[in-house]
Amino acid sequence: MLNNKKNKDNPLREHILLALIGSIAASVIEFLPLMIGAVSDYLEASPDIAGFIFMSNFLGIAIGTLVSIVAMRHFTLKGCFIVGIALLFGAELGSAFIVNTDLLASIRFLSGIASGIISGSVAAAITLFPRQKRGFGLYMLSMFATSGVGLLLLPYIITSSGTKGLFISLAVLAGIALMLLYLLTLPVAEKHDDTAPSQSMFSSVHNKETITLLSCILFLMTGIGGSWAFYERLGLAWGFGMGDIAFVLSISAVCGFAAFFVESSEKLLKSRYLIVIGVATTLLSIFFLSTSIKSFSFYTISLFLTGCGWAYTVPMIQGLLDRITNGNKNTAALSMLMYWCGLSFGLWIHGYILNATNSFHITLLSCGFFYGLSLISGLSVIYFNRTEKISTNQNSIFQ
Repeated sequence: MLNNKKNKDNPLREHILLALIGSIAASVIEFLPLMIGAVSDYLEASPDIAGFIFMSNFLGIAIGTLVSIVAMRHFTLKGCFIVGIALLFGAELGSAFIVNTDLLASIRFLSGIASGIISGSVAAAITLFPRQKRGFGLYMLSMFATSGVGLLLLPYIITSSGTKGLFISLAVLAGIALMLLYLLTLPVAEKHDDTAPSQSMFSSVHNKETITLLSCILFLMTGIGGSWAFYERLGLAWGFGMGDIAFVLSISAVCGFAAFFVESSEKLLKSRYLIVIGVATTLLSIFFLSTSIKSFSFYTISLFLTGCGWAYTVPMIQGLLDRITNGNKNTAALSMLMYWCGLSFGLWIHGYILNATNSFHITLLSCGFFYGLSLISGLSVIYFNRTEKISTNQNSIFQ
């Protein structure tokens, strides 16, 4: 293993390992379009019931992220990882042998708690190293890469083994995460110092900019939670073949490379403006799905716009939060909390809307509404920053 100093000076190896472990914890969102379809088809669940099952999953992730914030104050990050991965393995294996939707929702909730513990720990661990934006960018890239491979292979697994094969595959991924954890080296000073002043887990949220950035993630992921979850169902409703849909969903993994431009693009524009551009890109995806032209090209373009906006904007926001709060681990975990809460709310809200209206058009307009709220939050961050600079300049003049 590398020593701690070398890892901290050159964290690429650790960032890659953290990204891989984090992407396994996030596999439920990566494979969500096919998971919704599998539960609907093999367990005969309606869209709102299937949405509720995985909303429970995301709600568990949100709670698990909060648990990770508390746990990191008393245990090492490695310890948090081990507990989260072990719980994830058990929950995924248990899900494979359950056919009752109510019981499945409970097990998916436990799976979510495990994923939340891992996700919050990954976000906190990334802040221990330099170049956090690259770390978060690799996290998003790994998520999309895992999604691409999984969405290409899972249709065959689901066709042959149903939901049992689906969840056993996720359990295997959890086992791989445990092996990757053995290779991971983190700085020694990773345990909370009991002699330090006590802090609330929300004490890092200390200004308007921080709160607004967290809101920006929440609204963005609420929109994505609705649109991404039902891309498979939308494609079938538009008359596309399952093979074509699975292929497009799998090659959307290239969207993850948008995260590579997070650091380099800041040489052209400030991160606050780039966040607005990223959210606007995601909002544009709704236009291609809301027109009367139900073409495969529009479907593909929309999917890629959603993926690129998602992969680019989230690490950009997390990097800015890290800079504003001086690498506060609680804030990093809170940003993941907003991430998963948004996905949870989005899936539940839009699953309910789709079931109540039986209209993808209305559901997509609702997604666009939340993208709009995220855009307003991004613009507000620019406004708050300008106002603060003007106030600072005025104070310096009068002093």
